[in-house]
Amino acid sequence: MTNLGSDAYQRARAFLDQGRALERAAVAHALDDGPAWQVLDALAAFQNPDGGFGHGLEPDLLSGASSAVATAMALRRLAEADAAPTHAVVEGAVAWAQRTIDPHERTWRIVPPDVEAAPHAPWWDQDGLEERFKSFVLNPKADLIAQLYALGTSDDGWLDGLTDDVVREVANRVAAGVPLEMHELIGTVALVDAPHVPVLARRHLYDLLTPLLDAAVERDAEAWSSYVLRPLAVVPRPGSAFASHLAELVDAELDYLVAEQADDGAWWPSWSWERDEGVWEQQRVAWAGVLTLNALLRLHAFGRLDS
Repeated sequence: MTNLGSDAYQRARAFLDQGRALERAAVAHALDDGPAWQVLDALAAFQNPDGGFGHGLEPDLLSGASSAVATAMALRRLAEADAAPTHAVVEGAVAWAQRTIDPHERTWRIVPPDVEAAPHAPWWDQDGLEERFKSFVLNPKADLIAQLYALGTSDDGWLDGLTDDVVREVANRVAAGVPLEMHELIGTVALVDAPHVPVLARRHLYDLLTPLLDAAVERDAEAWSSYVLRPLAVVPRPGSAFASHLAELVDAELDYLVAEQADDGAWWPSWSWERDEGVWEQQRVAWAGVLTLNALLRLHAFGRLDS
């Protein structure tokens, strides 16, 4: 078992100090007992008057327009900062989610058509978007619901019916022998982990997802440098639902994560836009900040930091 040494930890923190205020505030809150208001203020810079989030919060998407994928990302950071459900930033995001869900399909379009007006990764191109993301029935729906539950915004039960939708969709996929895509799995596992989810739905999802994860999580450490489903993506904390089920793989990836750190202290993305090279290089640095924060949070959660 390998820990991230103090020198390596300091290099990671120094890298974050050069990046976005959000990641600096989030790591300070998680590791230094820094104030949550700094995380909330940093997130507010990405929030639109409609309550949703954009403006490059998700670094593959530079559009200012609010999107479900960026709003889910914001909600995750808000939950990590233990933001109160009555905080204005949270209330705005909840109002956006309630207002923008398709009333007939009961889904959120993952990114709006407005993204075409700004630089973005090719997977956010509007042409073929709905087909690529399977009509949005699980991605971003499951993750967005999970983060709303985590923030305690479900007192009126509005999320419970949407959770039932997710359970039915996963059950139908399993019955038909249709696998879930990587981000669909990450989102549905987040729903299993989220507090306040109805117990029966949580148990049903756990049973359905266990064999799917066994098949989908990459077990070969040599493949982890590629864009694959790695164990820590579905077990980010020791208390995660699948922590014991994937314990050996999680331990192996924690060792890998320590070794994966670059000399500059960062963890870098394994993907590329393969277009707009100048813009991508800037966004690659932004992604490195996000990935470095995530790496430190996971190493800290599992007691692998020598700070």
